[in-house]
Amino acid sequence: MASRNNSAAKSEIIEELKEDHKRAKQAFREAEKLDADEDGEELKALVEQTCAELEVHATLEEELFYPAAREVLKEGDLIDEAEVEHGSAKALIAQLRAMGPEDEKYAATFKVLGEYINHHVKEEEGEIFPAMQGRSGVEWEGVQEQMMTRREQLMSEMGLSEDAEEGEEAESADGRSGAQRGARSSTRRGSTAEERPQAAGRREKTKK
Repeated sequence: MASRNNSAAKSEIIEELKEDHKRAKQAFREAEKLDADEDGEELKALVEQTCAELEVHATLEEELFYPAAREVLKEGDLIDEAEVEHGSAKALIAQLRAMGPEDEKYAATFKVLGEYINHHVKEEEGEIFPAMQGRSGVEWEGVQEQMMTRREQLMSEMGLSEDAEEGEEAESADGRSGAQRGARSSTRRGSTAEERPQAAGRREKTKK
């Protein structure tokens, strides 16, 4: 039972990382539909949220997942390459944080970041994750618990929330990313607030 639980924990960790990959890839696809001049604020919201989520993901891998993976992988160079790719992505994220939609290369820089991430995802999902199948030697249940706790801490520090992630997972239902919906949420909240007194008035008339 302990062995099965441990194997299940490893599978769940990998699936969670894959979900992060899906959200990032969707965000980069959404960015290509936006114009930096006409949709500047929406693009900025998307870029900032995506960069924050990528940093959470990279930190979880560097602090917890990669050290555990090194213990079971004979191909240590795979982890070395992945960490180098993280460094390149972080450099681009730093550039984006110093820029804005008004900068000529803002959208281009985010696109290049997407290309780095897509390459990184391809190597992780095509080489690292498969190479870990059937390998033992790590107490994955403990790693999973640590990753869950650390994720919550990092998301809090980055100003992210579980609701935002759940919203992005549901983006396929309406074709928009969580960041896009977030950029419009204040407008919707304002409309709702204005509608409530009218609704209350209608209810009062009905009672009379």
